[in-house]
Amino acid sequence: MNIDPWNLDVWQRLVARYRQDTMPHALLFSGLPGLGKSRLAEQLAAAVLCHSPEAGGLACGKCKACQLIQAGSHSDLHRINPEEDSKYIKIDQIRDFCDVMSRTSQLGGYRIGIVSPADAMNVNAANSLLKTLEEPGARSVMILVTSHLSKLPATIRSRCQLINFNKPKQEVAESWLREQGVVEDAGLLLGLAQGAPRQALAFSEGKSLAARSEFLKDLEDLRKGVQDPLTTADKWGKAETERCLNWMYSWLADLICLKSTSEAAGIINRDRLSELQGQSKKIDLLNLYQLLDGVQAGLRQLQTQVNQQMLMEDILIRWQEVR
Repeated sequence: MNIDPWNLDVWQRLVARYRQDTMPHALLFSGLPGLGKSRLAEQLAAAVLCHSPEAGGLACGKCKACQLIQAGSHSDLHRINPEEDSKYIKIDQIRDFCDVMSRTSQLGGYRIGIVSPADAMNVNAANSLLKTLEEPGARSVMILVTSHLSKLPATIRSRCQLINFNKPKQEVAESWLREQGVVEDAGLLLGLAQGAPRQALAFSEGKSLAARSEFLKDLEDLRKGVQDPLTTADKWGKAETERCLNWMYSWLADLICLKSTSEAAGIINRDRLSELQGQSKKIDLLNLYQLLDGVQAGLRQLQTQVNQQMLMEDILIRWQEVR
């Protein structure tokens, strides 16, 4: 696997640290979803465990270690993710992880542990990881991956080397998307993905744009009074809440931009400019800001045990009533 072009600097710094034998025992990869953090974590783990890495640092893909990784059976590579029936990483998972990471490498090299998403650890799980972060075993590297850095306790953050993943320049991202076969809507997809290329690619490969069009039509019907907020919330508030709130956030941000400047440059939903211009003339700017704050607060609440349908109902009622 090639390194994503926007992550080359990060990769080169990490490879240099490894070759100088100064690799931190705990790395914290942080950035927007879709920037390739988990991918790079896997590439780094493979490179560190590889017996014959390439000149650029990538794993060779041919040695015994690489073959074991490809088969999912390397004894010194350990991954922790939320269990299928939960969105949280539980304390028992972290205890087992810490136990494994404290042991000696079975193949005589490094032991690598990847925790993703690290912000899925509940409080007890995060606390149980602290001792291992403070007293790591010899020749061990733990990589924590998160898209929500603020959700991690300060005690965890302070014990890791923070690696920030930044979104690439627009031209770099669009060029990469074209290489992946995304010819149309690259700019729109990147806008909806907040500039994260792999998120934009995922949007292009699924039915996201079609679902977004349907959701925006429902928003317009709510404004016209031909759609009911509770029915709409029931439709979208179970499996699609986060995606819908992100679409709504971008829509409100565009309305605010048009209301404030009347300039179309920088508009995310560029394919719906005429609709945005029409709505921007009918809604008070202060009310838009207040609703935007409400949507942002809703996105934060999704990381808790909030009732998603009730959250959607509240926001859609406010959208229908805003003037």
